[in-house]
Amino acid sequence: MKIPVAHDYICPWCWVGLFQAQKLQREFGVTIDWIAYELLPEHMPYASSAKVPDPPNRPPTLSRFALLMAAEGMVLPLVPKLPDVRSFNAHQATEYAKTEGVQDALVEAIYRAFWEEGKNINKVEVLCEIAKGIVTDIDAMKEAILTDQFGIKVVDFDDDAHAKGVYNVPTFFIGEKRLAEQPYTAIRKAMVEFAGGEPETNHYSEIEYENPHQNRPFTFVNMVSTIDGKIVTGDRNESVSDLGSDTDHFLMRRLESKADAVLVGANSLRASGNNWNPEAHARIVVTKSGNVPWESKFLTNGNPIVLTTEDSNIPDRKGVLTIRAGKSELDWELALSEIHKLGIEIVNVLGGSEINGQLFELEFIDEIFLTIAPKIKLGDHTPTIAGGNPLARGDVQRFNLVSSKTIGDEIFLRYQK
Repeated sequence: MKIPVAHDYICPWCWVGLFQAQKLQREFGVTIDWIAYELLPEHMPYASSAKVPDPPNRPPTLSRFALLMAAEGMVLPLVPKLPDVRSFNAHQATEYAKTEGVQDALVEAIYRAFWEEGKNINKVEVLCEIAKGIVTDIDAMKEAILTDQFGIKVVDFDDDAHAKGVYNVPTFFIGEKRLAEQPYTAIRKAMVEFAGGEPETNHYSEIEYENPHQNRPFTFVNMVSTIDGKIVTGDRNESVSDLGSDTDHFLMRRLESKADAVLVGANSLRASGNNWNPEAHARIVVTKSGNVPWESKFLTNGNPIVLTTEDSNIPDRKGVLTIRAGKSELDWELALSEIHKLGIEIVNVLGGSEINGQLFELEFIDEIFLTIAPKIKLGDHTPTIAGGNPLARGDVQRFNLVSSKTIGDEIFLRYQK
């Protein structure tokens, strides 16, 4: 389902609306159609209004916006911003991003640039910098902005917006309903009514973990594979974002949120692109070579930890905790013990297959989440969810099936040791 959302980047209510829209995406699997509305079009002069002070005997009360922020558990970033920044060019950049299918990532990046960094998002050079790593053809986006290629798609306040039934931004169009400046509870209720019930993607929402181990975290693997057991669609060092569906991606993020940390090999991290920003704040990357994509949001937006060996020549890096365990080969028992000492109780392991294989061999995996995608890859040497050394017949490990759910053409399996 596609949910249109009328918005403007410079509106504080829309800063809240960004995260409400992302909740809808995660919970209901909808697509957000970001519709451009400009609060300060060129013909409208900017005029600041002086706040009339309250009488000294009037008790303080929260504004509607403050109440919304409290309801959503948010705090508005206190970053100085230019008061008369237009958003016309930011909306045009977004319209171009739609042609490449990367509008969601760019929308979030522009909102963050304005609200968290105070950038002038109407400047073309600023937008080009924001779009790096998101938009493929920056020159084409720049040309689209400079020629006003998508200017006709930007709706002006007030008269044009009012003619379309938009009096406030954000306005969520859900079925026949328009919800403007509403808390997520109201938006969600409308979505449930429109969808005809609760989303199937409530799957795994009930999971709560406690760590039974004294010296290491509780660890679970979350992987997606083809019917024939392969975990890639292209080469081993390429992205696998097209292997699972949007539902699988959504549930992956939900499982990330159940963990204190996510753990991944450097090769898998390089293949995932620079925009992967997990739900867990602690992000652990395993490497011996030090070939780590430091510019990835996986590392820049969280608490980065590097697992490596004593023999590796990886230099210590400011803001990155380096754990060296084992001389030439990684000592997983020591590494997990050191991770546990940091207060990390639950770890979500996301591959690749060699790391999974090492942890399985040592019996350090407590649970498996496996999505079976309706695809066939083939290949004698194509990686599966776990590589490593083959176990002898008598050592083959047994896991118990906890749940199995079919959503569309995918099957979501959960196993416990």
